[in-house]
Amino acid sequence: MSIVSTINWKRLASVFVPGVLIAAISIYVLGFRPAPSPEPKVLPGKALAAYDDLYPIRADDTGSLYLDRELFVKAVNYLSEHPSPRAIADLIYLGNSNNVTLLLDGPTKAKYLMLTQQPDYAALAEVDREKDRIFQSYADIVNGIGQTFAGTPIEIVLHDTRNPLRSIVAVQNPISGRRLGDTNTNFGIQLIKNYSYGEGQGQAKGGSFISYNLTLKDGRAVKSTTIPIFHDVYGLIGFICINIDISKLDKKHPDEVANFVENF
Repeated sequence: MSIVSTINWKRLASVFVPGVLIAAISIYVLGFRPAPSPEPKVLPGKALAAYDDLYPIRADDTGSLYLDRELFVKAVNYLSEHPSPRAIADLIYLGNSNNVTLLLDGPTKAKYLMLTQQPDYAALAEVDREKDRIFQSYADIVNGIGQTFAGTPIEIVLHDTRNPLRSIVAVQNPISGRRLGDTNTNFGIQLIKNYSYGEGQGQAKGGSFISYNLTLKDGRAVKSTTIPIFHDVYGLIGFICINIDISKLDKKHPDEVANFVENF
């Protein structure tokens, strides 16, 4: 009896592989990132995503994400009257990343520009302009690990969670067909909100979502892991997601299993 037929490769893929990847990421981050500040400088207030009735990223009937102009205007008006540094920083980051001023009328644009001049945000403008630098180390992790598993159905993706409309910063082995600059998913938005609710309630930052089941639009079964990325100033800024197509890793598809083992 062959080794391929006696080993449960679906179980290997769903349990062992995510563990290997998470361990590699942890070693990289702990080994090469500077020690965190003993006094975190997270912006006060709730994240924009924690405001259910203000968060302007919505999904249409097909699940595609879009920027809801009316909600964005509502958020500008509300935060102008009830300032929250964290939510304002998120709103401006989202707006500037998507040229939102082109969608705003004169009075709303004036309020939006006033928000950018508030001391709490003005001091952080330079940090926002350094998005590429902030994400570069994580992109190196994603690209390096992804290329290590080239030829396997192991997708690894880096998301910018503060701009879900242009979410994907790095991607390797795209089993889902996603590309750089693509949006996040409706499920991803729900995860962003879940983390935001926790922070808003003063809870711990939260851990990773390990080895959960998803189904792609074409029906393929996927085992996924989502690892949140937190910034000392902004809180949640990104996700590293591992997605493994396990739909054919069983004894009914010996050729697919053999190909997986050979490339792995």
